[in-house]
Amino acid sequence: MSLPGAQALWRLAPEGVRKAAAPLITHGFQSYARARARRTPDQGGDGPIKVVGYFSGSHGISASARLCVRAFEALGAEVQRVDITPDRFDFRQRLAAPTAAAAWIFHLNAPELLLAMAQLGPDRLLGPRYGYWAWELPRAPASWLKDAAVVDEIWAPSRYTAQAMDGAAAPVRVVPHPFFAEDYANVAGAPRQAAFQAVTLFDFKSSMARKNPQGAIAAFARAFGHDPHARLTIKTQNGGDFPHLLAKLRAEAPANVAIVDEVWPYEAVKRLIAGADVLISLHRGEGFGLTMAEAMALGAPVMATAFSGNLDFMDGTCGLMVPSSQIPVVDPQGIYRGQTWADPDIEAAAEGLKRLRAEPGLRQRLVEAGRRRLAETLSPRAWFVTLPANVQAAARRAGAST
Repeated sequence: MSLPGAQALWRLAPEGVRKAAAPLITHGFQSYARARARRTPDQGGDGPIKVVGYFSGSHGISASARLCVRAFEALGAEVQRVDITPDRFDFRQRLAAPTAAAAWIFHLNAPELLLAMAQLGPDRLLGPRYGYWAWELPRAPASWLKDAAVVDEIWAPSRYTAQAMDGAAAPVRVVPHPFFAEDYANVAGAPRQAAFQAVTLFDFKSSMARKNPQGAIAAFARAFGHDPHARLTIKTQNGGDFPHLLAKLRAEAPANVAIVDEVWPYEAVKRLIAGADVLISLHRGEGFGLTMAEAMALGAPVMATAFSGNLDFMDGTCGLMVPSSQIPVVDPQGIYRGQTWADPDIEAAAEGLKRLRAEPGLRQRLVEAGRRRLAETLSPRAWFVTLPANVQAAARRAGAST
């Protein structure tokens, strides 16, 4: 029976059966991709550049795929999108025949990359393959390092993430996210609700413990107590999937801390950040820290843990950096386990918040320095020169043909 036919039968099975069998089936498809997608030296590199990802998603890995395509296009190189459905057992996009590309760029982490290869047909992907992977702890899972054998190179968004891939079965290259400052120019801030406004954002599916909104609450409370003229907004999403954690967070929030658990249009999120006097990210680990870069572009000073991926584009000249110590990972959601991550200094964060409120000139200095730093390190041109020479050449050829 064909894979699409098997999938059709699968959809007829009761939901409980499908849910119980999903881990086993996922493992089977990943094993299939591993066995059939080994790199071979005779694969050609003709054809267009193809970027594979969850283009319609709202999470960071989806945004990275969209940014990659847009950066190529901004530099004049047309590329092809391959939009993979998050449905792990959807094989309607299976390639009809072996398909050559100058580069297959998968903006999917290792487990999802294997499933995408299984969907497309792992032995039908001709040409060099690159996996854009992000991991937020100091060491990536051993399975990721082994599964690097199915790609020619791993691209990591930061030095921190690249170091986490040490020992991988393929070379590792730092390729930061490209950034488009024009997307954040002239964004009007949301209506002001307090004399001093702070904001922090996170997705429950990215681990509340890692994003550490409790740290933001603690620092804000230590800095301003119950002052009604100071307000912290915690913008979350997917809290309904973790009601006990959302309830716990609400219980910890004083009256001048608002928790908004809703899915907003992206423009509304940008207005929220643009209207803030500071974006707080007391994270325990970030593969890159795209929200921090967005805040810098939107003219909101950033207070952030001085640890992990954000250090590639932030330092004390353009952000309020909070020192931290390393502690064992404790994640009630079970997304992360083992190893260590950062425990930011709450007292230092509180002092930074008080200073930012008391020194009007500090905000402007940080905003100006932040925008300069983004232009220097994350522009499409800065991103392009980090790519392998053969991908750069293919992009130039694609530009010449458009």
